[in-house]
Amino acid sequence: MALQTDLSLTPGPSVAPSTDPPGDAHLRCLCRFEDGAVFAYAERGHDFIRASDRELWAVERDDALVSVRSGLVLAYRRGRVYFAEENGEPLYYERAI
Repeated sequence: MALQTDLSLTPGPSVAPSTDPPGDAHLRCLCRFEDGAVFAYAERGHDFIRASDRELWAVERDDALVSVRSGLVLAYRRGRVYFAEENGEPLYYERAI
């Protein structure tokens, strides 16, 4: 005879949005060189979420940040720094937590 469990008494997964500031609970954060603020973060893998609106912003491919909207390269990575494609200026640095 199988044991029956009333699933209505089991709490479901939490779907409440996170109240943590972007970047606090994420392993990879891209910070702006100009002010050190978190610009984007990776929740998993190589997909970067823009911190201001929490929208998918860019994907990292072969040491380049590629825009998910246009497919254009936004910046190239060398070490933990991302440089602008057009003039080579540093744009972001990666902060690992």
